[in-house]
Amino acid sequence: MMPDPQSYVESIKDYPYRDLIKEKDELVRDIRKLERQLFNNQDKEQIEIRYPSPDVEYQVYLEYLSALTAYMSKRYNEEFE
Repeated sequence: MMPDPQSYVESIKDYPYRDLIKEKDELVRDIRKLERQLFNNQDKEQIEIRYPSPDVEYQVYLEYLSALTAYMSKRYNEEFE
């Protein structure tokens, strides 16, 4: 089971800001990989069967990215401005 976006951010909130950037980049890479699987005219039946499904994983990663970037914005304002 994948944690909810708030729990995800809570688990990385103590990372140094540079590590948050790396985490964001990894999420973007994972999202792009899933987009290639889901949206490149690939027959849905050819997509690897796993739990959670690629559809669910894609949606959750988008929510993680949203929560992470909101947190990064807050942290940036606190630390660098």
